[in-house]
Amino acid sequence: MQNKVHNMMAWRQDIFAGLSVAAIALPAQMATAHLAGFPVIYGLYVFVVSSIGFFIFGNNRYLSCGADSTIAPIFAVSLASYATLFSVQYMALASLLALLVGAILLGVYVFKLGWVANLLSYPVTLGFLAGVSIHIIVSQLPSILGLPHSSASPFQTLYHLAQHITQLNLITTFIGGGVFAFIFWFSRQYKRFPAALIALAISITIEMALNAKNIHIPTLSNPAGFELHWAFIGLPWHQALTIFPLALLIAMICIVQTSAVSSTIKDRNTTPNFNRDFAGIGLGSVLSGLIGGFPGNASPPRSMLIQQGGAHSKWAALFSAAVICVVLLYAQSAFHLIPKATLSGILVYVGLSIFKWNEIKRIYHQNRQEFYLCLTTILMIVTFRIDIGVMFGVFLSLLHSIFIITRPNCEELFREPHCDHWGHRSRLNPEHNLSAEEDVAVLHFSAPLYFTTFSYFEERILNLANTRPLLRLVIIDASSISDMDLTAVDKIEVLNQKLAHRNVTLLFVNIEHPRFRRLVKTTDLLTILGQKTEYTSIEAAITACR
Repeated sequence: MQNKVHNMMAWRQDIFAGLSVAAIALPAQMATAHLAGFPVIYGLYVFVVSSIGFFIFGNNRYLSCGADSTIAPIFAVSLASYATLFSVQYMALASLLALLVGAILLGVYVFKLGWVANLLSYPVTLGFLAGVSIHIIVSQLPSILGLPHSSASPFQTLYHLAQHITQLNLITTFIGGGVFAFIFWFSRQYKRFPAALIALAISITIEMALNAKNIHIPTLSNPAGFELHWAFIGLPWHQALTIFPLALLIAMICIVQTSAVSSTIKDRNTTPNFNRDFAGIGLGSVLSGLIGGFPGNASPPRSMLIQQGGAHSKWAALFSAAVICVVLLYAQSAFHLIPKATLSGILVYVGLSIFKWNEIKRIYHQNRQEFYLCLTTILMIVTFRIDIGVMFGVFLSLLHSIFIITRPNCEELFREPHCDHWGHRSRLNPEHNLSAEEDVAVLHFSAPLYFTTFSYFEERILNLANTRPLLRLVIIDASSISDMDLTAVDKIEVLNQKLAHRNVTLLFVNIEHPRFRRLVKTTDLLTILGQKTEYTSIEAAITACR
């Protein structure tokens, strides 16, 4: 009996969580489809098939996927250079893109390549999200203000709006601005309240009242004629190689966002399996491409809502898809009554929600270098096309990673007065008068000695030799050196010769890591340096050399 009660409660929780997600997803998926250059009904199609795909392959029971406002403007801007938005050719290209993205994500699952998510650093990811947020918000302003659209960069769009501000449509501005304000306020006060759905219903009522008085405002097109169809055969496969780089970019963003959602919204009852989550997203995109849709992605806010709703299984996301199916069957006739300004107001809120201002501010206070990296990414994405800006962001992230790897921590140690203890300046008593000895320098190197790190290692030692004329002994505290390659061994010999010309001796002490100890013996490193014995302390090395 207890098991039956528990199972019944679990089903009730799953159904409740599914209904909550469906209420949020209905207007948001329609708005995202419009942002992606598709009729709004396709946002619901993509949500349903993405949910089914993740139910089959995915691992995290809380994760919800579907049309995503992060990737929608990226592929919309890119594919717009090949075909007109909302056209048959454009939709066919987007469907082909969905198949390619899905195939890449399934390949990531098969070959366990989820580690590629680490190619984007956190500051670059924040900058990327902020840049996309600005694109989304600015691109929706013309629909809210009732002004002519401009498909240019955000700066050009704002300039274009300023030129035509006298043609402002007060009705659409009231509807779009009111929808945004309504959702913004209620979402802050009551997180589970379906503010977007209520705003959608109110705006339909307003449109019907205006229409009765012969006051017409731009509304969505009638969804008739956009039924599901098999799209595989008629797709422009000859353009697959052309859009494949875009598919790689979208797949990379899906991996980053899915891993972020799976990491923050954890399923405590199962072991995390990011690769299976990638496979679920990939299968959803494949199914979306087969029905003529566009790529889908994991959704952070909807996934959080499923978790907060107390879902017990992946059935919760499937229940939300079932509710959307009911809407597709019985409520399509109301779609053409939705004002375009309503969806634009929803998208402005969505765009604002992915701008992580507090995180950017935290990075500013904690690490200015990474803040400038984040800011540069934002400026590039806003200035250039989104896809080009994201590629620059990935390139910046890789450069930043290479910079960090090749310049590890190499800090000079100081001796505490009246004792034999050497340590980092930050760990010693600041009241003591810490000073470096003129003839001895002790460096603590916190990385393996590879060809990538040796140049910085050599640079730090030669700088000490150049700035301290009385220097006669350089001691390397090797307690944190775990490995060494043959390139480093050869370069150490050259460095030792350079220092010998200046009457400076180079010694390694505290060789602790087993792998590094083995390499020191097999490469005869101590013999190369002329070091007679292996010193186990800094003081022993100084005493022996003096």
